[in-house]
Amino acid sequence: MNRVSPAAEAAATSSRARRSVARGAVAAATALAALAGCASIPTEGPVAQGDVVLTENDALFLQVYGPTADATPEQIVRGFLSAQAAGVNEAFATAREFLTEGARQEWDPYGQVTVYSGDLGLTMASAPSADGVADGAGPSTEQPAPDLAAVDQVVLSGPANIAGVVDVAGQYVEASKDARQDVSFVLAKDAAGQWRIDEVADGVLVSQPNFASVYRSTPVYFLSPDLTTLVPELRWFPQRNIATNAVRALLAGPSEWMRDAVVSGAPAGTALSVEAVAIDAAGTASVDLTGPVLAADEDQRALLSAQLEATLQRISGVSDVALTVGGAALTVKPHSDLERDPAPDGPALGVQAGTLVSLDGRQLSPVVGMPSLAALDPTALAVRGDVVVARLGEERLVRLSTAGEATDLLAEPGLVAPSVDRFGWVWTGSEDRDGTLTAVRASDGTRMDLVVDWLAGQEVRRVKVSRDGARVAVLSAGPEGTQVEVAGIVRDASGSPQRLNAPVPVGGSLASASDAAWVDEVTVAILGDRADGEAPGAATTVALAPVGGQTETLQPVEAAAGVAAGRGKRAVYVRTEGGDLFTRSTTGTNWSLVTTGVDLFTFPG
Repeated sequence: MNRVSPAAEAAATSSRARRSVARGAVAAATALAALAGCASIPTEGPVAQGDVVLTENDALFLQVYGPTADATPEQIVRGFLSAQAAGVNEAFATAREFLTEGARQEWDPYGQVTVYSGDLGLTMASAPSADGVADGAGPSTEQPAPDLAAVDQVVLSGPANIAGVVDVAGQYVEASKDARQDVSFVLAKDAAGQWRIDEVADGVLVSQPNFASVYRSTPVYFLSPDLTTLVPELRWFPQRNIATNAVRALLAGPSEWMRDAVVSGAPAGTALSVEAVAIDAAGTASVDLTGPVLAADEDQRALLSAQLEATLQRISGVSDVALTVGGAALTVKPHSDLERDPAPDGPALGVQAGTLVSLDGRQLSPVVGMPSLAALDPTALAVRGDVVVARLGEERLVRLSTAGEATDLLAEPGLVAPSVDRFGWVWTGSEDRDGTLTAVRASDGTRMDLVVDWLAGQEVRRVKVSRDGARVAVLSAGPEGTQVEVAGIVRDASGSPQRLNAPVPVGGSLASASDAAWVDEVTVAILGDRADGEAPGAATTVALAPVGGQTETLQPVEAAAGVAAGRGKRAVYVRTEGGDLFTRSTTGTNWSLVTTGVDLFTFPG
């Protein structure tokens, strides 16, 4: 179940080099280069006749053409880039027409997909001679524009603004805001005197618009270890065969960063018996599996069926799933309901004038029985079920009860704002402790200190556990700037946290971050200061950052101090330093004032 691709493992282990949201262009280019070892995105496997092209209202299939006669080197490169984007639909046959015979044999397009933004500012020069100097240029002279009639080889090169990279498993890693990567194409004349690309890096280089038209993101679902909740991993695949690729990814198991934090109903060795998932006109996706699935008992089959249904029904055109083995129907009992994308289990809570209040629509009402906080200096709040926790100053965590009591949970300097998970554990960290997070069980005060090696040298600023309890978002600061990272939580059979996996970075395109909250099962809302020279907090950007996707920036909020979220992108709230509470307007484009005088505000989870 837990088979992990080398590319995914490399991406996880090198995340420290990639995760800074404030690093410079040189560091960004180095980080992206670390991804060059990615193998192949699974788009080249044989596809049975039953595999269909999914129809989506906004889907575009690029139509590309081979090189025209007497095309210039730049026209050849531009045509090659366009053909790369459409290549997943035709085995890159058109793209290879732009290459020399030798390059056609050597180029492997099934490596990483590098997505760039804007245009490529390519400069043409004569190819270097054996001594490393371009023909016609002295050792210290600027290379002149080549005379295409007089040379047989040229180089087109220039910087690309990198938006992100997709690896073999479909995992998207967003690049930092100013990430650059040098790209280069060596062209030579063939026997007919036509320019063709003779040297090109493996993988494909795709513009953001072309990437958006060819690829789609889709969640691939695994299971929480207690078998109650579906936990997603966001993956990106060519939309033409997205159903087949999503099932392949599910059967291959979770990525390294989620390993042991989730489980799967698929027995080891289970695969597609035919490399295709056929979707008929009625919307039924037929999944034919190999023999190892027969080793699963009926409960395990039911769980696998639930995973496949949850995964495939997120794809346009799929309404049902039929499981077979060698063409024979696989007996699967009805599975018990598994929770997907859990909603907050209660109303949002806040502090107003020293009183704990709950939000109902746009009205805040006192929570009956709770102690007054007026003299306690509350600075942060967290809630889940009947567990309500406040941070007092920066050195105490207390549990509040409707009996009017405040019971101590933890006392030490520099505690960060708490987060309560669905197992009743209260998570925090300390700005003064190097690489350690603390979880305290609210019911009995049991304490777990988790040493997190990837936080070594970092100052923890924020900890937020996802509502499914399988992942945690950690905001920290260090020499490279501020990072927001998400890691899988490995727990024992009782739900007690044992360790964190190596993380993946999110919100890489932001310049800095000050707060974070889970919006849905794959998205984190991040409060980040704008990178335009203004003073921090003057106009703070609110961003929606998918775990494995491109960050979407919302309208800034003046003097924003904190972010909270219910379930969904319309349920994001921002509190300002002056106590104004805003939520997204009905159009989703602006912010609407909810109420004023709010000192703290949070949703359960």
